[in-house]
Amino acid sequence: MSYIPIIARVNSLPPLPESVVKLETLFAQGDPDIDKLVKIIESDPPLTVDILSKVNAPLYSFSRQIISVLQAVTLFGSAKIRAMVLSSTIERNFDINLSPYGISTAEFAKISLMQSELTFQWYMGIDVDIAKLLTPIAFLMETGKILIARDVIERKKEDQFLLDVQNFEKLEYVENIHVNMTTTQIDALIFEHWQLNSTFVECMKYLDNEIEIPSSVKQEVDALDIVRSSINVKEQFSESSIQNAIEKVEDNFYDVDKFINVLNRVKNKYM
Repeated sequence: MSYIPIIARVNSLPPLPESVVKLETLFAQGDPDIDKLVKIIESDPPLTVDILSKVNAPLYSFSRQIISVLQAVTLFGSAKIRAMVLSSTIERNFDINLSPYGISTAEFAKISLMQSELTFQWYMGIDVDIAKLLTPIAFLMETGKILIARDVIERKKEDQFLLDVQNFEKLEYVENIHVNMTTTQIDALIFEHWQLNSTFVECMKYLDNEIEIPSSVKQEVDALDIVRSSINVKEQFSESSIQNAIEKVEDNFYDVDKFINVLNRVKNKYM
């Protein structure tokens, strides 16, 4: 059963770097002090280099190079920088090869970025505090695919897995038949292992779970599900994925027009 080696890999992950632990402690106290946030990042030179590399990526199309962490935090905001820090941690700890899903590492990074951007822009107009919480979760919610892909590759099942990805509508079904776990279930284990915010863990526990979602995280889980419906590994802003997302927006009594406006804005920026 493939879930056994996957769980073993999660349990063997090294602890979070001291800088990331300090950042998460800072965020746990509420809106972080910008000077403290910058100081913590700058205390970790590899993290500083990676953050500056991320914010200067062509996707953002800034006319001038961002040369300092303070400048990056000022332009992107603390929530997005937090997402980048956690993404950097994932990249440091995992050998990323998403070929079983039929996408490149760059495409995977772009999908994560678009999911995070849509979450932030959409939910800032609904609830600012929840938007700040959901942004890094959205950025990380495909992380489990890295371990699934690695397991599939090691068992030399890439061709069959990719064929199933192409033939079946739901990726969660494909993941379950191959490794007996889904991406978000693995995410929950990773986030729990790293002792990230408990809401990170709870959201991932229930995103693919058919049982009733606790009221304490229902709004967050529903929002992430809507974002994942419109942007995912199989489809990004396709006619069917957008329609699927809109149906869920209506079911949860959100403003459809506002969601579509944000969706189109993000689509025009990245596609």
